[in-house]
Amino acid sequence: MNQSKAINVGLIGCGVVGSGLVESFSENHDKEVSLKKIAVKDAKKPRNISFDNLTNNADEILEDPDIEIVVELIGGYNPAKDYIIKAIKNGKHVVTANKAVISEYGPEIFAEAKKHNVNVGFEGSVAGGIPIINPLLEQLSIGKIKSIAGILNGTTNFILTRMSEGVDYHSALAIAQEKGFAESDSSFDVKGLDAAQKISILASLAFGRWINPSEVYCEGITEITTIDIEYARELGYAVKLLTMARKTKEGEIDIRVHPALISLNHRLSKVNEEMNAIHILGSPFDEYFNVGKGAGRGPTAFSVYYDVIKIAEMIKSGVFREIKINKNHAKIANQDEIVTEGYLRFYLQHVPGALHSVLGVLAKHGWNVKDSLQRGGPKHELNVDGIRCLPVIITHEPLPFGIIKETLHDLISLKTEKGSPVHGKPFYMRINR
Repeated sequence: MNQSKAINVGLIGCGVVGSGLVESFSENHDKEVSLKKIAVKDAKKPRNISFDNLTNNADEILEDPDIEIVVELIGGYNPAKDYIIKAIKNGKHVVTANKAVISEYGPEIFAEAKKHNVNVGFEGSVAGGIPIINPLLEQLSIGKIKSIAGILNGTTNFILTRMSEGVDYHSALAIAQEKGFAESDSSFDVKGLDAAQKISILASLAFGRWINPSEVYCEGITEITTIDIEYARELGYAVKLLTMARKTKEGEIDIRVHPALISLNHRLSKVNEEMNAIHILGSPFDEYFNVGKGAGRGPTAFSVYYDVIKIAEMIKSGVFREIKINKNHAKIANQDEIVTEGYLRFYLQHVPGALHSVLGVLAKHGWNVKDSLQRGGPKHELNVDGIRCLPVIITHEPLPFGIIKETLHDLISLKTEKGSPVHGKPFYMRINR
């Protein structure tokens, strides 16, 4: 390679992020890199980009000996993964923002990259414009990370922000879809699966043990109501979809995604709208906290372009950065054994002795109630599925999560001579301080 020449780049995929990357190339006029060709599904489709060298054949990029960096931005599992592997086997460096492929096939991709002595950049795969992948691979890697907590899904954060203003879940989701913050099928976001892919990547890099998204305990936000958010605020908390990965005292990795009550004194509680945030605790750096947009044309394209520039510099200096992912064989913690405080909401029916029977179930499982909120009278009465109910809120002292699940099961099946004291399914959230 002639070190004085610009590094040629080939782009596969030119959607929202891809067009933003093309704009980054045209705006920066960086002499170190040159965008040579773009592969798209339909090369004849009109596009609002200042670039003419388009092809509908990805092999024109993957097989071109003059292209040294391949950027994959088509998303999804395949053919994206096949393109990445083929590029690596052809001795090309790769940049991607594809969280699905990295979270699922990271070990295979990085092993292949090591074999062929090429670099893989994936800063854009998690939290868009927030620098986190490169810090984990570089500065933070020389420290000892204890925990990562964050808000890693902008869709759910936007929905919860609207709900904190009194908008119900379905209306808040519709607003998010109207503004382009949620897909027409939003299940991947609202069920927590998107966040699970992202935290699996971060935790894998932080703890040196590759974690597949299927190993992440996952709950979504679909059962949260404005009642929960109002009562949480009264108790001094905000409700967020929390991503968490931490090392336990036993050396296991506790990794999960779930809605949680977060103290209003915590910085994560103040992260609203479609913003993302990452909070890392460790030594000797103590704390790393960053907030920014987690997705979208500008933020993600910025991260991808940064990786392109960085890898071009590494090519010219002959640097290979190995991504070490199997230096730790820690077990994934059993969530039933994780001790947590929590928030319980259930609908109490107008049945004599209803509350007494519920408290009997809590006592049976060793609950030590910390706070309880119940409002009587017609003003606070709810009509749930045509049945008159009162919402009851309870928070408790720490308990193993397995005990909490047993308690919820018993509350659902609770019967008395006068009827069923609890209507429907009780709702539970953990409390994170």
